[in-house]
Amino acid sequence: MRDDALLFQIAKMHFEEGFSQGEVAQKLGLSRAKVNRLLQTAKDRGIVRVLVVPKLGHAYLRGIEDDLKAAYNLQDVLLIPGREGIIKGQLNLGTQEAIVERLAHAAAEYLDRQLTDEDTLCINWGRVMRAVVDHLHPSKTLSGLKVLPLLGNLSAQPDSFEANLLAQEVALAYGAEFSWLIAPAIVRNLQQQEVVRALPLVQTTLAQISQATIAITAIGHADAKHSTVVKRGWLDSAEIEALIEAGAVGEICSWWFDVTGREIRDDKIYPIGLGLAGLKKMVQEGKKVIAVVGADRQRLEPVRVALLSRLVNILISDHITAQYLLSQASSAKFTNSR
Repeated sequence: MRDDALLFQIAKMHFEEGFSQGEVAQKLGLSRAKVNRLLQTAKDRGIVRVLVVPKLGHAYLRGIEDDLKAAYNLQDVLLIPGREGIIKGQLNLGTQEAIVERLAHAAAEYLDRQLTDEDTLCINWGRVMRAVVDHLHPSKTLSGLKVLPLLGNLSAQPDSFEANLLAQEVALAYGAEFSWLIAPAIVRNLQQQEVVRALPLVQTTLAQISQATIAITAIGHADAKHSTVVKRGWLDSAEIEALIEAGAVGEICSWWFDVTGREIRDDKIYPIGLGLAGLKKMVQEGKKVIAVVGADRQRLEPVRVALLSRLVNILISDHITAQYLLSQASSAKFTNSR
């Protein structure tokens, strides 16, 4: 077994599955001293991140959840403890990543509780969704479940963040069905989009995606410098800057939206997938659109807009983000009724 794989296995057994160091050692045929050393190595390499959780009562968090559900007309809210530094952007990277990992763990458990044999699940791409899938431990077999990506492929190279791959992993974990969206995530003009969407293989998967009963996604902020799609060369920073100048404050799957939730279009960016209109339709029909986002000051406004404009109707976040959203809710006006 490769070193990283062994470190991950030991860390998972000890910190997630609850085995003592002695039990881990016995199961893997190692000495307890070696397990102890490997756990420290896992911490040093960032495989394990330690988060000191503030003592917040269950009733306190549930109260904020209920207030947020009422304020933004949501189906559900799930909160974990956050940190005061979120609002001022004062979290160090390690603490921020630890909170996001805990969010992903909570989201994975929540998703497992929601899924049934009758559902069609759509999943976004990216780091947060990768973490959710990594934390997923199915409690049941769901042979009737269908799992699909929210959009096509962003790269011709293997990438663990890709929505197609994540959908496949979730389906295999549940013994479910899955379909790939065999199409680029983004094409560069309307004619290309029409040609791609007309391909039989693409048409079939898009039709299935349009019938989704649950979607799970992160929400991004408009950032030309640090955007993952820019860092990986999928879009140019100048293109993101142009979207920002046109009013973009956030995005889901490279569908950009302004402060009213209106889609901001670019004549050289045509994503292939469910789209903002598809998410809004799901919300209007009472289906579940789950946003997993928190511990990031730059995402506060995009999340607020997504909630108000009915792009999502279930939020999994931290209590500091939730308190900020509540502070902004008094003057909020909904663009759509539930």
